[in-house]
Amino acid sequence: MKQILLILTALLCTLSLRAQRTELTISDGWYFHQGEIAPEKADPASGAWTRVNLPHTWNRYDAFDETPGYYRGVGWYAYAFIPNGQWQDRRVILHFEGANQVAEVFVNGAPAGSHTGGYTAFNFDITRHLEFGKKNIIKVRLDNKHDRDIPPLNADFTFYGGIYRNVKLIAVDPIHFDLQNCASEGVFVETPSVDSARATVVLRGDVVNSGDATRAVRVKAVLRDRQGAVVGEAAKAMTLRGGSKNPFRFDGITIHQPHLWSPETPYLYTAELSVEEATGAKNTTDRIEIPFGVRWFSFSGDGFRLNGRKYPLKGTNRHQDFAGLGNALGDDYHRNDYRKIKSLGFNFVRLAHYPQAPEIYRMCDELGLLVWTEIPVVNEVTPSEAFTRNSLSMMREQIRQTCNHPSVILYGYMNEILIRMLSNKRLTEQQRQQVADDTRALALKLEALTKEEAPDRNTVMAIHYEDGYNKYEVSTIPDVVGYNLYFGWYYEQLEDLTRYLTSEHKRYPDRPIIVSECGADADLMNHSQIPRSWDYSEEYQVVLHHSYLKQFARMPFLAGYALWNFADFGAEARADATPWINQKGLVTYDRKEKDVTSLYRANLLETPLVYIASRNYTRRADVERQPGIATHTINVFGNGREIELTVNGKSLGSKPLDGNMATFSVPFRNGINRLEATDDRGMKDCLDIDFTVVPHSLKAWKGNDLAVNVGSYQATVAPGTGVIWIPDQVCTQDGWGRIGGKIRERIDRQHKVGISQNILGTDCNPLYQTFAEGIEGYRFDVADGTYRITLCFVESNPKSPTEDLIYNLSGSDTASVPAGVRQFSVAVNGRQLLDNLNLARDYGNLRAVDFSTEVAARNDSGIEVAFTPNIGKTTLSGIRIERIK
Repeated sequence: MKQILLILTALLCTLSLRAQRTELTISDGWYFHQGEIAPEKADPASGAWTRVNLPHTWNRYDAFDETPGYYRGVGWYAYAFIPNGQWQDRRVILHFEGANQVAEVFVNGAPAGSHTGGYTAFNFDITRHLEFGKKNIIKVRLDNKHDRDIPPLNADFTFYGGIYRNVKLIAVDPIHFDLQNCASEGVFVETPSVDSARATVVLRGDVVNSGDATRAVRVKAVLRDRQGAVVGEAAKAMTLRGGSKNPFRFDGITIHQPHLWSPETPYLYTAELSVEEATGAKNTTDRIEIPFGVRWFSFSGDGFRLNGRKYPLKGTNRHQDFAGLGNALGDDYHRNDYRKIKSLGFNFVRLAHYPQAPEIYRMCDELGLLVWTEIPVVNEVTPSEAFTRNSLSMMREQIRQTCNHPSVILYGYMNEILIRMLSNKRLTEQQRQQVADDTRALALKLEALTKEEAPDRNTVMAIHYEDGYNKYEVSTIPDVVGYNLYFGWYYEQLEDLTRYLTSEHKRYPDRPIIVSECGADADLMNHSQIPRSWDYSEEYQVVLHHSYLKQFARMPFLAGYALWNFADFGAEARADATPWINQKGLVTYDRKEKDVTSLYRANLLETPLVYIASRNYTRRADVERQPGIATHTINVFGNGREIELTVNGKSLGSKPLDGNMATFSVPFRNGINRLEATDDRGMKDCLDIDFTVVPHSLKAWKGNDLAVNVGSYQATVAPGTGVIWIPDQVCTQDGWGRIGGKIRERIDRQHKVGISQNILGTDCNPLYQTFAEGIEGYRFDVADGTYRITLCFVESNPKSPTEDLIYNLSGSDTASVPAGVRQFSVAVNGRQLLDNLNLARDYGNLRAVDFSTEVAARNDSGIEVAFTPNIGKTTLSGIRIERIK
């Protein structure tokens, strides 16, 4: 601790000598304690605290474990430092870029301030609390518990607690630009009039004199282009009384022949603002530089226009977390994400569902990404004064902290805000109307605030697939309406997207429409030759996005789209192929590309591209469809006119690219298969696929391992081991497979195979989420030999009354088993392996249970597993045979 304090003190001394304003990020050397602090443990050196570095979240692990829920409560942080002695005549500001969600800050035991809201910056002047020449302690009490008065109330993402963004100490002269205007830069750059010939720039803000004496100063503004040349300037003399805040404004600074900012040419000017003493040495007391851009834009019922031309928005949403880190990301992680988004060809990003780190807005300015940023009023509102106050405060903070960024074009304030009400079938119409009235009242206040704070931006809200937004006149409030649509995933068919949006456009021809969400979950474990909704396969994700992209191109009235999502993200309540994660990303939670990523490259980039999909599925297995050959579908993406594909040197012919994709039926032989795709321009791509062809009859099988995903139409590649569990098949007279039973399927709003529940005790959910029930047997017509056979089970009924089961420890056959609970026996080649197996009673519901045994195949009889039901239906999720000798 002493060494850290000495280093920090020396660094602060060095920095203070170099600039009028000192900013220092303090990330290392913090202490953390989860829960409230007992008085005897208040000292960070007491042993009750843990050393941490910022950014930090206390939900890094528990939001991804098998125990439902995650800690939402109090956490304490502490930081010790010795203030720089040269700061005694300066103001010291403690600045937080984000901490979730209610923060109380103490300096040397004295309250310094509090803040509500987990996604915007805040700061406090801590000058009067500092003790120079000795160790000072900053403590932060955070609380991320659910609070009906603080948005978000509930949503499909994890509400991580902690100081998960940067913290800074800022030291400034007593005469300085206002740092406590909603933790903004304190100076605002506006471009109220722009065309290709000239741009009018307005600069406004406040200068603070926190000293006692009246001071005469001169505020100076200089505008520079990218090369540093002056393109405009202004100055103003001011007299500042002690303890005052004084507004200034520079109107009518003109830039002639401006370089217009756009995603293709994200040209940034710089506004340099300084405060100088008007007398004496005329020292500069404060100075800031603000990058800004010059552009104009508009929305209408016919789309979006940027700098006078129609400009379709093509973008993605993005959440701010990462595998293994939660939302506690350093700026390099943010930069990498946005560089990737830009490299894929996108020109637009929606920051879902909350304001994100300041570095993100800077990156969007520099890279050329148009931005929709929003506050986290999601799913429902609370009709209370406190909820309204907090929502308005978040909106005001968001605007003031981001309005200098030319990338920001849309301010959003609600997402699917009626989804709870519209899905609650128990509400009366009178109750629905009351919820709608409360929601509309808040929306009108947020709309008015946004128009007052940011008249040069457009307002937006995102709605879901329900006409209630129109019925209750909520969707009539913002300038732009975003539609979160999942045709072909949660409901209806893919092509219904065009039908619905065209209908909405006809009903509301003047309404600007953005498709603000669309997508399908995909897990790298899952692969299907008959892709369908809810199978979580990479292949169906491609099918959906391919269809949507083609449909978007046929609807020129759309202002644009933002697919859901750039990356998989934490959603602790989910129990999908990989639990606790929403998997609709183009890339995985740790940013590995899925196939669909290159579909967007092909669609959006002009750089010539040919790409054979299946990079995550280069080891495959399947049953032959003709002797020695298994046929799989392969997609090739490109932006030429046509693609020729060869396999092992043999051409499969050429196909035109339809929506930047050509699909081939490829015959694979056992072993390494070389695929080569060539477009009409000579662009090539190659891919090797190692294929295991499983024979129709296993008598001639040369392999050593065969794993079957029973009750599933798709293959699952187990994480870690790489074992390929091939699709189930029904046994034929001269082959192998399942005898009897039915695949668990249901049709609700979509066709679903298996269940959507987290399976405990495994990292391969898809294997156990699908199963066959009522199965009578499984047969393998293998050659004589010794094999290991593994049977995989799960009790799929989450409501099985395990607590009511009476387990008779005496071993008597009279153990009580409630009706509806399955109990069955399993024999292998006539030998009883499992007697009266009751999964719910013996292992619990929704838990993976495997049994392995050795079995000898003799006299050309193969291996046969027989299932005998005692109560309820038999079940099986997976079966695997491994040749031993």
